Amino acid sequence: MNTEQMYQQYQEEGYVLIPGALSADDVRELQATTDRITAQARGLTEENAMFDFEAGHTPDAPLVQRLKKPHRIDPLYFALAKHPAIFGLVQRICGENVRLSHSKINMKAARAGSPLEWHQDWAFAPHTNMSTCVASVMMDDVSLENGAMQVLPGSHKGPLLEHHDPEFGFVGAVDVVQQKVDLSKAASLVGPAGTVSIHHPMTMHGSGSNRSGKQRRILFLEYAASDAFPLFYDVDWAEYNSRLLTGPATSAVRTEPNVIKLPFPSRAGSSIYKAQALARERQFDKVA
Repeated sequence: MNTEQMYQQYQEEGYVLIPGALSADDVRELQATTDRITAQARGLTEENAMFDFEAGHTPDAPLVQRLKKPHRIDPLYFALAKHPAIFGLVQRICGENVRLSHSKINMKAARAGSPLEWHQDWAFAPHTNMSTCVASVMMDDVSLENGAMQVLPGSHKGPLLEHHDPEFGFVGAVDVVQQKVDLSKAASLVGPAGTVSIHHPMTMHGSGSNRSGKQRRILFLEYAASDAFPLFYDVDWAEYNSRLLTGPATSAVRTEPNVIKLPFPSRAGSSIYKAQALARERQFDKVA
């Protein structure tokens, strides 16, 4: 598919899959850089600004759950955000002037990687307008067995579902039973390393645990139009503008009449894993 065809699918389904977006050399460099960084988790007993860990983590046998903000750790990740196989569609979605709003690598260790329950990113990261999207770069071969991301086609058309619990506040997960969400048409985003998917901020998605003997790592690159101002964190102006990928810094803000519910109050800080630990209904835990 060309960029316009991918954009039309994105508009209709809320996501698009791009096989072979990264070359074998791109994948090897990405894997090697990430391996070098995650090796620093050995010897650590507690989470820090770089790493979140699975429950079974030990200093001698690290189980990294998330590498946080890799674009701040190595320039490779920031450069990858402008990869031509990805960025053309990103600009078609967000507009010419684009900022990298966030990055992370979610890791599912073999037979240990945790699930992520169904959610919409807009519940976590509302902006003044919805010219935002997320690219998911498969760093390893991804299958349903090792925790492929699943999406609900068409869910980006709304509504924004409830991600709060009356007792615990923001839990970052949708109770699909209570809210009567039909998951029968959910699609699994599988493919070899180097495959990339791009999804809408309102698209319902989640992923199961890793039940295989192979790890599953996905680099998430979150994009926003330069005039889409974040409504969920304090902005350091210099740092904020350092993430511009194209276009000049601007204090002009574009607003749209979108439904917004802030991800507060939260007992778990910014970790989706810790927030979802408070969720009452768990779909992916039911997978045998």
